[in-house]
Amino acid sequence: MRKEEKGALILEATIVFPVMFFILLFLIYTGNMFYIRSQVDSIASRGAIQAAAYVADPMLEEVKESGSVPRSINNVQPYHSLLGNDVGKIQNKMNEELNGLGTGFFAGMGIQNHSVSLRFENHIFYSTVTADVDFQVKFPIRFFGSDQPVALKMHSRSVAPVTDTPEFIQNVDMAIDYADSTGLSEKLNQLTGKVREFFGR
Repeated sequence: MRKEEKGALILEATIVFPVMFFILLFLIYTGNMFYIRSQVDSIASRGAIQAAAYVADPMLEEVKESGSVPRSINNVQPYHSLLGNDVGKIQNKMNEELNGLGTGFFAGMGIQNHSVSLRFENHIFYSTVTADVDFQVKFPIRFFGSDQPVALKMHSRSVAPVTDTPEFIQNVDMAIDYADSTGLSEKLNQLTGKVREFFGR
């Protein structure tokens, strides 16, 4: 083996191979991190959808637990679409699922310092439930001689619409009845007629 070849071999053994090994290891750990992230996204999506369903139908929780429609209704919560519903149980369930998440394919990469927030937002014409999850994922090794492993702060969000079609129709009917009783409908019809007459229709 020539002297130049020996020098190239030493260079590859001391620089190229460790760098390539570090890059491959980093890519594998990053893939595992995104796998954990996808699990958290799934929990956030399921929590938002379930919370939106509970807000839309206050009896859904009781029907789901008992397996049948209750014979007596103690609280119909007529203003649940305006005020929202208690989603504390769903938030607790999300915390339990997050605590039960594994570390993926490598030990020491489980989520840490997670916090869950479920928020009901009423926008008059439509309502939404937003699920936010803040968490950290630590790499199991230290890079470039750092004192602590790299910890990435991550955030997952899911928004689900609250759909209650029967109540929406009922609210529209109530608005129409109110407009009819106050004479507003007649004034609107007169105004519409004048606008159409102005535009020649």
